[in-house]
Amino acid sequence: MLRKGRNALSTAIHVVLNVALAVTSTALTVVSGNWIFGVLLVLLSKWRVVAVRPRYWWLNIKANLVDYIVGISLVLLVYLAGTTSLNIWHVILTVIYAVWLVFIKPRSTERANELQSMCAVFFGSFAAALITDGLNNPLLATLLAFVIGYGASRHILMQGEDHDYALSTFIFGLLFMEVTWVLYHWTIIYPLSIGATSLVVPQLPIAISTLFFVFMRGYKSAVRHDGKIRTDDIFLPALFSVLLMVVMIFFFSTAKFNI
Repeated sequence: MLRKGRNALSTAIHVVLNVALAVTSTALTVVSGNWIFGVLLVLLSKWRVVAVRPRYWWLNIKANLVDYIVGISLVLLVYLAGTTSLNIWHVILTVIYAVWLVFIKPRSTERANELQSMCAVFFGSFAAALITDGLNNPLLATLLAFVIGYGASRHILMQGEDHDYALSTFIFGLLFMEVTWVLYHWTIIYPLSIGATSLVVPQLPIAISTLFFVFMRGYKSAVRHDGKIRTDDIFLPALFSVLLMVVMIFFFSTAKFNI
């Protein structure tokens, strides 16, 4: 009975601290009008990564790369949603970060790992696309794409039976770079408005996320069939991804060219 009480207390403390992290990171960003303080708080919350011998730092950073990507990206999106006053997008992004910290990140099942990687791909590409477009820096966009692709694919592959995944993660990072380079010069945006506030969603995170979705289905097919990807396993995901992009490009988009 005592042990159950301690477990309940530790769970409650864990939830409170993580919700406080999400709220405080948003508050610091909005009040200061700068993303640096929110990002620093996210980095400081990962102090355990460096609370070991220095030779383990790089290994811990790679193991926590997905969490870094999601946390930093959501802080940047809060900043990009405006800092003149608190608005509905700040609240939505804060709730998403709290859900990530409390419910999504702690889980370790196969489906949870896939969801964690998808979150990193979508929010990471979302923030990177908006930041680099504002800076007019395609080189930075491609470098960030490599980090996101590498981290997300590593998070999936390291859970499988194939322990020699270094080359696969590198190749997928390069694939992210190539797609980002192409789409950077033909940006399609989707304005989302709630009341008087709006947030612009570029097509890059949607395209990259659908690509990653097909990759996950293909990887699972290869694992189940001795390294061979069956067409039946990826046909529907690939068809869904293509149809989604076609519909969004031709019916729900505004083109913005970066020449």
